Amino acid sequence: MTTFQHLGAGGRRDIAVAREHCGAMRALVMRTVGGREDRESLGKLREILRSASAAIDDADCRSLLSSVERCGADLFSKSGHLKWATAHVSGADVLTLQILRELDAFEARLLRLEAARNATGWPDLARRARPGRA
Repeated sequence: MTTFQHLGAGGRRDIAVAREHCGAMRALVMRTVGGREDRESLGKLREILRSASAAIDDADCRSLLSSVERCGADLFSKSGHLKWATAHVSGADVLTLQILRELDAFEARLLRLEAARNATGWPDLARRARPGRA
């Protein structure tokens, strides 16, 4: 059984919820200055990550969210971001871009899950769209 088959009709809502959380993470990372200890921002990020992970039961999504958490921990730390710096780009900028790439991949995975669900026909939705038909 694939990931999307066992979620049932609530799976569509779960994807929408996961997308909302992804947008919230993106907004947090874009508006928050990294490269310094920021426990409040890290706490918010982790809270959103937990909610996103709870919304969608998919191993690839969990892996991407784990990567966001690891990068966020370094981004919002006193010195963890330093190991990511290059000669021309600060570690905070590298981490911000990495997090945004992971969130893009997360959204792409959600789209693939949704497309796979749509391809299966979702008979319960078809019945609701055309009452009186099997």
